[in-house]
Amino acid sequence: MGQSRSKVLPFSKKGLAQSAASASKIDVSASSASRDPAMPEEDLRAAVLKIVLYGTLLESKHSAQDRSYRHISERDILAMLEGKWSLAAAPEWDERHRSWKYKLKGVDLDGDELELVIAVDVEMNLIHIITKF
Repeated sequence: MGQSRSKVLPFSKKGLAQSAASASKIDVSASSASRDPAMPEEDLRAAVLKIVLYGTLLESKHSAQDRSYRHISERDILAMLEGKWSLAAAPEWDERHRSWKYKLKGVDLDGDELELVIAVDVEMNLIHIITKF
């Protein structure tokens, strides 16, 4: 049997745009346009399950350090996201990253309470795990 690959990946340490030659041609005024509303809980639940099954989970360095400190395994995170969870707070807009942050509350494999703060990118099929506690 071969080794299994981790489903939760760390964030990249380098940015994608590395030189002036790769400068974006995106109209910066577009970023000031109105933002989409936060996903309703039912839509969020469907998106999270789809991404857990078919997409990618990226974990911030902060979250990865917290997980090792609290002994929260990748399986604990996946079990919570695949299981019954609820919104622990109203979605919060993150102006810096131009995305909604969702605070989810559930349980890990041992039945211990686990809360995750995530950002969901449906178009890219990604969940960014920002922090956990």
